[in-house]
Amino acid sequence: MAQNHLFTKEQIRSANLVNLIEFAKSKGYVLENGGRRAYHVKQSGGLYFFKDSNRYFHFSSNTHGGTIDFAMHFCRMTFKEAVTYLLDLELPKKDIASSTRERRQLILPDKAPNYRRVAWYLTQVRGIAPEIISLLMHEKKLYQQDKTGNCVFVGYDKEGVERYCSMRGTFQNKPFKQDRKYSDKSYPFHLCGYPNSRRVYVCESPIDAMSRATIEKLRGQDWKAAHYISLGCLSDQALERFLKYNMIQEIVFCLDNDANATYSNGSPAPNWGQEAAMNISKKFIQLDYTSFIDKPDNKDVNEDLLELRKEITIETELTI
Repeated sequence: MAQNHLFTKEQIRSANLVNLIEFAKSKGYVLENGGRRAYHVKQSGGLYFFKDSNRYFHFSSNTHGGTIDFAMHFCRMTFKEAVTYLLDLELPKKDIASSTRERRQLILPDKAPNYRRVAWYLTQVRGIAPEIISLLMHEKKLYQQDKTGNCVFVGYDKEGVERYCSMRGTFQNKPFKQDRKYSDKSYPFHLCGYPNSRRVYVCESPIDAMSRATIEKLRGQDWKAAHYISLGCLSDQALERFLKYNMIQEIVFCLDNDANATYSNGSPAPNWGQEAAMNISKKFIQLDYTSFIDKPDNKDVNEDLLELRKEITIETELTI
């Protein structure tokens, strides 16, 4: 069955009518004036949103389209995932002024009575150190969603109010990844180092941030000597907010290595993660931060962690 047969024409039309500019903002993209009829996205390789047509054009990749296309190409969703996600959003449709809508409050998912499923998934499947999982659970930045068993990752503002929530499935045969409605990506998921730590590792996802800390631990380093945050996308909004409230000198970008990325039609796509790392790194070097790019050897930091664990296991077996 063709993918568009999963939905009615009206459903597809409704998904494409979701205001593309508001959708991009909800995903953390920072917009600036790009002319009378367009907005330009900072550090984007020439990404423009057109106010009148509810469409985008990206010069670097020579791609264009509507809201569904944008969700597929820039949020890495399949057609089914994109339409389902957009139909469930309560963002304004095109031609409805967003200024007339009041700010909505983030409501976290219900918590499960225990967190055993999440603890098993993160330690056994993802290779995260139990110490790190326990600390995040204690700080209420990580828990298990009731009924679904999903991992729930939470980002807070400086007053301790939850502002960002990302959910990740724990069943390998049923991949699931979604942000909670009304999440603000400018508030990062944050694995804290010591108060006097001056380095921050910047990752795309909470699992990657936890993986980076675990890699430091496995290498015999004091992982608390640095902070670890996730962007939730390829925008630097969360990093900018983090730097306002933390005395950081050194930024290490550990964004995904999308060397094998493709568009939905199978054609090669740019290495989005590393392009973003280079652009954002240059920006903060100009702001007098020491900045490095630590490109994963594999697809992402978590895959690097799993490879490191395999190497350690082999070395241990050889010494027995």
